[in-house]
Amino acid sequence: MKNLFNLFNQNKSHFNYSEIGVDFHSHLIPNVDDGSKSIEETLEILHFFKNLGYKKIITTPHIMSDGFDNNSKGLKESYIKIKEQCEAIIPFELAAEYFIDESFEKLIEQDDILHFGDKYVLIETSMNYEFPIFKECIFKLLNKGYNPILAHPERYSFIYNERNPKKIYESLSDLGIFFQLNMFSLLGIYNEKVKKTAEMLIDNNLIDFVSSDIHSSKQLHHFEEISKNKFLQKLIDSQILENKNLI
Repeated sequence: MKNLFNLFNQNKSHFNYSEIGVDFHSHLIPNVDDGSKSIEETLEILHFFKNLGYKKIITTPHIMSDGFDNNSKGLKESYIKIKEQCEAIIPFELAAEYFIDESFEKLIEQDDILHFGDKYVLIETSMNYEFPIFKECIFKLLNKGYNPILAHPERYSFIYNERNPKKIYESLSDLGIFFQLNMFSLLGIYNEKVKKTAEMLIDNNLIDFVSSDIHSSKQLHHFEEISKNKFLQKLIDSQILENKNLI
């Protein structure tokens, strides 16, 4: 890890990660989803974030009925087991990334939601099609006083493959949905359309938050490359990001 820190420090541009301040999309509770595999890996990642200048990490394990059938009680128990070790490095909080489905709709009705900040809730949907109850769940969240944040909007092919995706994103924003960009999308690690969509969203001031969606220490090398990305710098310079309000 020391060599990785040195490599980053030797090559980084003027980009300052402390201008983001808080990362709230990550998978750092060991062995509860497709994220960190051990407490050692989690601590390695947290040390790296601290070294970059971040002030807080809010980790968001998956809650979805088809794949990672977690619940708030179990995740809180797993979080408590590692909280002390993590917070010895950097302030470390728990929320969740919710997949919009019928199970999530029931959680909204029960107010059984792991939220953060100003009652923000991180949500996602299918990458390939809009789930039939998507907007219904949004309205239910809003009526309960929650503020939905759509994770990685640039990755939804059922939006970016439409003739006028910008209009669709604007309509979702108008509903009261915040957008959280995965910063590594700007590197083209998903595909070129995702990259171009991320750039379009930045150009049109449609991004409210940025985070890493980090799952593994194997992704840490991306931070050095993305620090030189002109679109990420443009997003920082726009002064519209709300991450620092979560400190």
